[in-house]
Amino acid sequence: MKTKNEMIDCIVKEMDIRKSEFSKKIDSVYIGGGTPSVMTNLELETIFNGLEKKISISDIKEITIEINPEDLINEKLEFYNEIGINRLSIGIQSMNNNILKWMNRSHNKNQIINGLNTVKEIGYENISLDFIYGTPKNLTRDIKDELLEILKFNPTHLSCYHLTIEDGTYFGHLEKKRKIKRIEDDVSQQEFQWISEKLKSKNYQHYEISNFALQGKQSFHNSNYWNQSSYIGLGPGAHSFRNSTRRWNISNNRLYIQNIKAGVPYFEQEVLSPYDLVNEKIMLGLRTLNGLDKNYIFSIVPQSVKDEIESKLNTFLKDEILISTNNIISMNPEKWLLSEYVSRELFILKE
Repeated sequence: MKTKNEMIDCIVKEMDIRKSEFSKKIDSVYIGGGTPSVMTNLELETIFNGLEKKISISDIKEITIEINPEDLINEKLEFYNEIGINRLSIGIQSMNNNILKWMNRSHNKNQIINGLNTVKEIGYENISLDFIYGTPKNLTRDIKDELLEILKFNPTHLSCYHLTIEDGTYFGHLEKKRKIKRIEDDVSQQEFQWISEKLKSKNYQHYEISNFALQGKQSFHNSNYWNQSSYIGLGPGAHSFRNSTRRWNISNNRLYIQNIKAGVPYFEQEVLSPYDLVNEKIMLGLRTLNGLDKNYIFSIVPQSVKDEIESKLNTFLKDEILISTNNIISMNPEKWLLSEYVSRELFILKE
């Protein structure tokens, strides 16, 4: 408990340290990382009181908190509503109990249903649900039925992520032990395509490779990141971006608290070169419906690099992997899963 209280105090202190970075116009606040819904009402109120001294919370368009289905209870949700949280990001992941257990989730399908009903009763309308597809083929699952069941709750936003299997993770361990086998690329593509077409038929805009929203309900927080707008991250492991400088806080809780208290650096940072910014713009742009402005890219790079990029763009356009409209380059929606590959091919490797 002492460490938790210290953490809250240090996050508020970080706000004071960085008060000059707070703009008068802030579109969104996102309370995420770990499981913020485990904070007590008093702890969350302490953070909001510190924030209120820097910005006008009532003027913020979108205040989101990540919350697990098992935490969707009346008392908590009513308090969130009172202090100004107007958007919930809920980690559903699946509507299949066997899959939830396999993913080591602490909730089950009944808790999802009861929690979402409670959300509706409280009056929350702006809710985003996370859903995972691309699970190993040896698991019995029907993502179509699951997604259709989720849609009955009329979420305003859906984030649909392909299961990631990486070394050093729980799923990576299972793969090494040959307890799971990755889904084939063509099956992943089929699932992705079905999800996209089904959600578009329900009036969701597929505005980023993994994100879908009803009209006017796109995430301000995520859009700021994809547009390379400035943002401030507070707390252990939080990332920030401002004036071409990217910084990240120490992720170790104990060291973060220790350094904040001692008044010594609690973060690392790097200044991105113009080419770094261009590469990031390429990567982020090709993940979104808005694409990237070819004229912006060409305004920064020398002629020799322009020629190289132009040649690669023409190849991707000819192969119908990319689409060009008034010098805006975007992914062919049917090829969106290739965006990382295309980005790597277009990255500028020399200055």
